[in-house]
Formats: sequence, C-alpha cells, structure tokens
Amino acid sequence: MSEYLEIGRKVLARLNENGHLAYFVGGFVRDFLLGTVSSDIDVATSATPAEVTRLFPGTKATGIRFGTVTVFLDDRPFEVTTFRSEGGYADARHPDAVGFVDSLAEDLKRRDFTVNALAMDAAGTIRDDFGGKADLEHGILRAIGDPRKRFAEDALRILRAFRFVAKLDFTIEPDTLAGIRESADLLEKVSSERVLQELKYIVRGPHADKAYAAMAVSGVLDILRPIAAGVRFLAARGPVKLSFEEFAALCFSLGDGSIPADWRLSNRERQTIARIMDLVDVTAADPFDVLQVYVNGLDLCLAANAVNASLDPARDQEAAIRGIHEALPIRRVCDLAFKGDDILRDTPLTDARVIGGIVDELVDLVLHGRLKNEYGPLREHALGMIRRMGERHDGRP
Repeated sequence: MSEYLEIGRKVLARLNENGHLAYFVGGFVRDFLLGTVSSDIDVATSATPAEVTRLFPGTKATGIRFGTVTVFLDDRPFEVTTFRSEGGYADARHPDAVGFVDSLAEDLKRRDFTVNALAMDAAGTIRDDFGGKADLEHGILRAIGDPRKRFAEDALRILRAFRFVAKLDFTIEPDTLAGIRESADLLEKVSSERVLQELKYIVRGPHADKAYAAMAVSGVLDILRPIAAGVRFLAARGPVKLSFEEFAALCFSLGDGSIPADWRLSNRERQTIARIMDLVDVTAADPFDVLQVYVNGLDLCLAANAVNASLDPARDQEAAIRGIHEALPIRRVCDLAFKGDDILRDTPLTDARVIGGIVDELVDLVLHGRLKNEYGPLREHALGMIRRMGERHDGRP
C-alpha cells in the first residue's frame, strides 16, 4: 500500500470524523482497481469548501468556483471537491452554473465515463452506480447515460475517450462511439492548447495505434484536419511508436506540408517539427550523410528516420545513422583543434563572415576525412586559404 494512499485515507477520516461524507473518486479509483496506485488523488465530499478549509489549515482555493480546494496533509497535496451538480454548457466546455449537493450519486452522474465514476471510501469499499467495474474488467469505455449529452457538456471528453484507449487499451462502446461521431463538430469550440494536450497524451500512450484506428472511424478527423491524413495513415499502418514531434511532422508532411499557424505549439516544438520535416524531405530518396548527422545531431536525425521508417520500413537507416554519429571525428565546431579564436589570434583577419567561411571549410574537411583534426594541419590549411584570399585581393595570379 502506498504511503500517499495512507495519507489520503487520513484526509477522508478527518472529514468523516467531523460528520462529512468523503470518497476517493475518478481516475485514482480506476487506476487503483487496475493495480496502479497513482500520486494524483482526488477527493469528493459533502463538506463545503469553507468547512474543508476549517478542518485543514493551509488549504489553498485552487478552483473555488467549482468547489475545489487543495488541502495539504503530511506535506502532500489533495484536491478536495464538494459534491456538486452542474447546469448549462453554453461553450461546450464549462458549466454555466455549479451547485453544491449532499449526494454522492448526484456528483457521480455528472462525470464522463463509467470507469471514471467509481468512488472508494476510507475502508476500501467501492461505490459503483454505473457499472464501471464491469466495464473496467472488460476494457470497455462507456459514457454515463446519453453520450451526446455528455459530449455536449464538455467536448474535450471526445478526445479524452481516445486518450483512455491509448493509455489503457480500452475499446469504445458502440453507442459512445456513435455519440462521438454525432458530436465531433463540437471540437471546434475547444482551444488548440487543450486539443494539443490531449493529442500528446494519445501519441505517448502505449496503445496509440488503437486510438488512431478509433479516431479514423469516429469523424473527429473532419475537424482535426491538420493531422487527418497522418492519423488515417497510421491507423492503416499498424503499431508504430512516435514521439509527439515525430507524429506531428509525419501528419503535417502528409497534409499540406505546413505547420498550422494557429496551433499553439511552443517555439521549441515548432522548430523541432520543422527541422524533422526538412530532414524527412531531403532524405526521402537519399541516405543520411555525415554532414547531416553533424549539423542536426543524433536525436534529430533519429527522429526524422522514425518518420521515414513509418512511411516506408525499407527507409529505416537507424543503424547507419548511429554508425555515422559514432564515427564523427568532431561533433561540434568547438571540437576543432584549430578554430575561429585561433584565427583571430594568429592572423590579421577580423571579419566574422570570412572567419566563419574558413571554419566551415575546416569542419567539412575534417568530417570527410581529408584533414585530421590536429592543430598543425588545420592551421596550415587555414593560413593557406588566407594567403590565397590575399593574393586574389592584390590581383596577383
């Protein structure tokens, strides 16, 4: 039994001792029944936020509008939320009104899927109002009640369904999948940040290929157009493991070849995806060479190769890339035995562009084995280049 769970039970006990109902709820209970004890424990209680705050000094109001406060016990945080009901979802994401109730049943029925509507008390007794345990045992993802209503309340639940497929190897129950198909256009109301967050969970899941297959028949790709061609390809391709950046590069390459400007990618993500796409393009028919591996580094070349290999297993060059990288005589320009600082010190040159050109040639010669990475030979070659430049400038032959 995890220490975190034992501390969580103390939270429930303190609430119980003061006359309040309290349960572990949601994903924690689901994962507990699957044999995984996570460090993300949510508590639902009949106590109001004010009552919780009185019982737990140092509580923070982290979601007071929705009845949520974070309590700290033995230096561990626990999100504690008052039983609530919700009404109206004009933006298909957030309730227009939240009301506190004293019924666990009312609180559970507003949740998304049966496997996330399980509750557990301090003694370990499971409350299961919607058949979540049976669905968990059979690997079924089923919306609570009418799936169309659940998705109209929060369209992000559509993508969360695929996240659970990717993470837990679930199969989406037919009526729930039909509800996704009929509600897919609601994803237009979800911010690109939240869409990207869920996509990352899906791509990183151990069963991402199963999620892609479900997405391909669900109608969501009519809305998620930038990744549509890629997801359909991966659904037909079968199991392949890609990072999010590799996934995005593959999807955008199979799409219109551009990175969507309105997708809220970080600068690092956008730059990495663009570089992977460029490498995929230049290595589509030609092998990776020593200069590409030196300039881009091992990780980026392997990422581009992962995309190439996904598109065509015959294009897999991982062994060759690793061999090239292992054999590189230098891996950064500062590894040169004679470099820009030496040119500044030993010659009258000060023009950074001219010095950069000389250094580039030295790098190329070393990489291709035409010069050893030794101070003397590199200095001699650089000085020879400088003499020839001076001769041309003086007009001498």
